[in-house]
Amino acid sequence: MEEKDKKKAEELLKKHNLPSFKELDDEFEISTIEKTEFILREIRRKITEKIDLYAKLFESTLQLEPNLTTLNEMNAFSDSEKEDLYKVFRKLMVIDRFSVETSVDEDDKKTSEFIESVWKDWQELKKEILPFIKKLKQSWTKETKIKEMLRYVG
Repeated sequence: MEEKDKKKAEELLKKHNLPSFKELDDEFEISTIEKTEFILREIRRKITEKIDLYAKLFESTLQLEPNLTTLNEMNAFSDSEKEDLYKVFRKLMVIDRFSVETSVDEDDKKTSEFIESVWKDWQELKKEILPFIKKLKQSWTKETKIKEMLRYVG
């Protein structure tokens, strides 16, 4: 993003009482936005992009699909942990659907409400996401026999 566009974004964020450019950039990499005609919409899209990353990852963990990644990672979680993961997944999907709803008839006010709402909950949501990400990573450090995983495929 060019400096003039960054200044424009900072002014717009301030006008709508939203977090600073730096805060949003640190969390959602908004400085990588190229098209700046509708800057608040682009910020919403960047936020949604990050939310979608986690939602898709958790969805594939929760819904058994016959591939090695899912087979390995789903076995890392107990039934109780899967229920907790589903609760986080639901929160992510609420944000995703809020973004879609906002995009239907979008204006700066609606988009600002979306950004403000996500920002308000984001720090806590990150803390809920991180243990699951760590557990997914950890699942790859444990020795698993391929036959064990393939028996789920049938």
